[in-house]
Amino acid sequence: MNNVVSKMLIVLQLVFSLLFMCFAGAVYSFQQSWRVKAETTQKSLNEKTQQVSQITADRDRDLGQKDADLKVERDKAEAAAAKLKQQEADLQRLQSELAQTQQQRDKLLADSQVLQAETEARIAESVDLRVETQKLRQTVTEELAEIRGLEDRNLGLSGAVKEAKEREIGHLDEIGRLSNLLRYYKIDPRKSIAVPESEDIAKVDGLVVATRRNQTRSAEHVEITVGSDDQVKVGMLMDVYRADKWLGQIRITDVYPDSAVGQVIENKRNGTFAKGDHVTTKL
Repeated sequence: MNNVVSKMLIVLQLVFSLLFMCFAGAVYSFQQSWRVKAETTQKSLNEKTQQVSQITADRDRDLGQKDADLKVERDKAEAAAAKLKQQEADLQRLQSELAQTQQQRDKLLADSQVLQAETEARIAESVDLRVETQKLRQTVTEELAEIRGLEDRNLGLSGAVKEAKEREIGHLDEIGRLSNLLRYYKIDPRKSIAVPESEDIAKVDGLVVATRRNQTRSAEHVEITVGSDDQVKVGMLMDVYRADKWLGQIRITDVYPDSAVGQVIENKRNGTFAKGDHVTTKL
């Protein structure tokens, strides 16, 4: 029994020895493999560490560059924001100026319309003034013509007055001679002699020299070529005609030796009187 146990113990010891040897070999093999792996791992770790260091350095460099770029971009953004703010302020100012400009434009348009209306009114006034000026010029021309006519008439009247004075002197001489003749025949020249007057009016024909109105333009006067030498008297009525047309009547208001002036009787007017029309005491 003891031999069996001893044998079993020997066998177990041999088995355990073999197992220990196998375990020791395995441990040695594992240790060698682990060292190679550890060295390889350490080498790889060193390489990875270098790579990480390089990557970290690159990252730090990139981060620095990115920070610098970010700062530049941030500065640019801030500058752009400030510029945008300035542009917004400028835009608001321009909008305000635009509104003011539009108001000024509207005001100028309104003023221009008012000025245009005033200009049109002034143009109309100038046209009216031009027409009135032409009328005044025409009136002045007519007045000048009338003045020249009056001057000519004045000269004619001056000559007529001179001639009348000469005739008056002749008549006074004739009156003196006739007075002496009457005294010679013992007739008092201061006593009037009744002589029957004839009611018949002698036919007198003449022409219209000029026509004019008085200052108030309420009456028209006509100058004719016959006067006291042709038996024309103040108050005498004379007819005015042109060809076969009867134009109206005038009443003699002023008489001169060889001319007279008559006033147109408005209620007996039948036309317009003009230079060259005929006048007569009997039609």
